[in-house]
Amino acid sequence: MSQDRYDVVFYGEILDGFDLQSVKQGFINLFSLTEEKVEQIFASSKVTIKPGLDQQTADKYQRALEKVGALTVIESQAIAEEVSLPEETTEDEAVAEDAADMAAVAEAGEDVREIPFQFSGNGKEYFKIWIVNIFLTIVTLGIYSAWAKVRNKQYFYGNTQLDGASFEYLANPVKILQGRIIAFIFLVLYSVSGQVSVVAGMVMGLLLLVLLPWLVVRSLAFNARNSAYRNIRFNFTGKIGEAVKVFIGWPLLVPLTLGLLAPYAFYRQKRFVVENSSYGTSKFTFDAEAKDFYMLFLMVLAIAVGGGIAAAVLGALTPALAAIGTVIVYLAIFAYFAVKQANIIYNASGIRTHGFHCFYDVKSYALLLLTNTLGIILTLGLFIPWAKVRSARYKAEHLTFIADGDLNSFVAEEAEHVNALGEEIGELFAFDIGL
Repeated sequence: MSQDRYDVVFYGEILDGFDLQSVKQGFINLFSLTEEKVEQIFASSKVTIKPGLDQQTADKYQRALEKVGALTVIESQAIAEEVSLPEETTEDEAVAEDAADMAAVAEAGEDVREIPFQFSGNGKEYFKIWIVNIFLTIVTLGIYSAWAKVRNKQYFYGNTQLDGASFEYLANPVKILQGRIIAFIFLVLYSVSGQVSVVAGMVMGLLLLVLLPWLVVRSLAFNARNSAYRNIRFNFTGKIGEAVKVFIGWPLLVPLTLGLLAPYAFYRQKRFVVENSSYGTSKFTFDAEAKDFYMLFLMVLAIAVGGGIAAAVLGALTPALAAIGTVIVYLAIFAYFAVKQANIIYNASGIRTHGFHCFYDVKSYALLLLTNTLGIILTLGLFIPWAKVRSARYKAEHLTFIADGDLNSFVAEEAEHVNALGEEIGELFAFDIGL
């Protein structure tokens, strides 16, 4: 047998720091099992959770099970076949096989498929919405901007499909307007206080810094709760205390470490956002590591240093070449960072046994940025709708959802869970602070 197929095996052991009941509940949530089936699995001496996987998929299953406290082993099928001797099936093995057969993950494993995201919008159609939004925002002195944002998001959500169904944006423009009024008031107070006295300006600046985690959490919660797929809303349940750590605590340590903690602070922020997001009742998982972001930042630094040296050499020849070189370096840095960041975050994110496959390409993305920028400059901004549509289409064409099993069943189950819990009452302080 080929050496590249592996089994994810569970011997009934749990990781330190977890209690047995919470691990069993983790199995129920992760694989949609009944309590009886989970008891059968834990009563067995050996259960093959997933057979015949490649190394990357096996690792992903193992990490997902570790998050709920289950200690699993990845065993090579080829090696196991070479060293094992034929023997009579024991009672434990029979029970294990029955439990594995009942597991949803085993059933779903035969139907792993990549479902592409699709974007059906076009620049000409969106231009009409965009230009009307600008006109009404101007004549209403900015008040209509909240309604404009909803129309824009509804267009892009509605034209983004996954497995034949579109996404929805359900926000109330009034809530967005409230957030913008609050932001405007704070901006005015900050500007005025700075003119009155330095101390007053510092106090307002400190107040804004203290409020930042709360504003971030409320904005993320607002946008998640007002996004839906197949009539099931997303959610964000991040806590203010954790937000203080990732958006204030770690960033404050960055200058004290001469920037060495910058990648780690960035990693913690992304992990906070993903792991506190959910679809229905199922939370997203995030398997990226800090070293992934350190490699990203190091490569960006290398491009910046190498590009800066090259631009300086060109500048010695002629200032025009130095300017062109600087633009190219900036484009390379921005494209590389955006592409690698997206690939890391999406490929490390998952929900239950499902995941994502993101394959942005630096060259094609840089070309997209360059042509979009030139189009906007040459048309004095009128190309913006086409640029946004092209960007949305690029993202959809380079992102797939890895469904481990029937996506319809997963969505239907989430609908049952959400209906059982009931809709949450809208929170008083849930609003969108973003402009």
